[in-house]
Amino acid sequence: MAKDRILVSYFFGDDMIPLGASCARAFRDLGYDVYCFNSQVESALEKRLLRPLTRPANKLLRAAGFNNADIAGRIPISQMNYRKTMLRKAISEFRPRWVLIIRSHLFVDRELVEALKRDYGVEKVFSWCVDGPADSRDILEDAAIYDHYFCTHKHGYDPRDGKIHYLPAYGMDFSLYRNLFVNTQRIYRHEIVFVGGYNRRRQEIVGQILHLPLDIYGKWSRKNRFNPALKKHVKARGIWGEELVNLYNTSKIVLNITGWDPTAYSGLNLRVFDIPATGAFLVTDYSPELEEYYRIGEEIVCFNGAGELADKLTYFLKNEDKREAIALKGYERALKLPTIRDRMKSLIEVVTHER
Repeated sequence: MAKDRILVSYFFGDDMIPLGASCARAFRDLGYDVYCFNSQVESALEKRLLRPLTRPANKLLRAAGFNNADIAGRIPISQMNYRKTMLRKAISEFRPRWVLIIRSHLFVDRELVEALKRDYGVEKVFSWCVDGPADSRDILEDAAIYDHYFCTHKHGYDPRDGKIHYLPAYGMDFSLYRNLFVNTQRIYRHEIVFVGGYNRRRQEIVGQILHLPLDIYGKWSRKNRFNPALKKHVKARGIWGEELVNLYNTSKIVLNITGWDPTAYSGLNLRVFDIPATGAFLVTDYSPELEEYYRIGEEIVCFNGAGELADKLTYFLKNEDKREAIALKGYERALKLPTIRDRMKSLIEVVTHER
């Protein structure tokens, strides 16, 4: 076991949230050797043979009130068991000192954590819950599995008791999200863009701004099969990597709509940092936490409700000088905000000094 090795378990792939890759780069920059384990790895046998049978059965059970139904859970080739096996295999070959589980993996339980320590000499297993506050599992129950537990929001636990550490996910990664027009005139190819998946809250807001030149990138079409007015705004099921960076850089307005009500739950999503990092003009729903990082109305623009959003989008499409002045100040602020490296350094300090 090497003292400077960390295994990071999260989504890894060209069409997945790049937070795991950003953390891995940050750890390497801090002097660690890193193994990236894709927590979404799938068994071909489970996908082709087991899932077509168990998925319909699970749906019926969940419809009957058994919300956590998983009739394949004890079968060796099931998705959960396959991921456990592959994680153990990666750890047995890499022999890390520490294991970081980003997001609450359903396949990680107390038994697995104990086995990783006992069988492979892992010193500590810790988790960083990056789910939204409305989507997180039972925080206290999940935290009890690990040696240390970090959370991106303050909902569902008391951050003052020290058992769970508040660690925001938002941090700058300028190797990913960057301004392509620092010394040149910005070229616009899009009016208003929104990048993100469907949920009911976003649908309600977006449904009231369809008269505006809005492009949506995300999985919305299936839920809007019978809503041609919205469906025509969907340009792709998703956009990633350099294509996403180019989209932000060439859009007059980039819209962010949080997946939960930010006035009811603490926490910010990653877009409120990724977008200003590219020099783009950000319009986002208001959260009190935003004021810890930005001057509202001067560096970013916020809205409360779809009616106010429509008015502000219309105003800033017409007023290019004001829009670009705010975008510039937002970019200048972004350059001074914490980076993912800063976040990982804070995490390491906790893991190193707490028993």
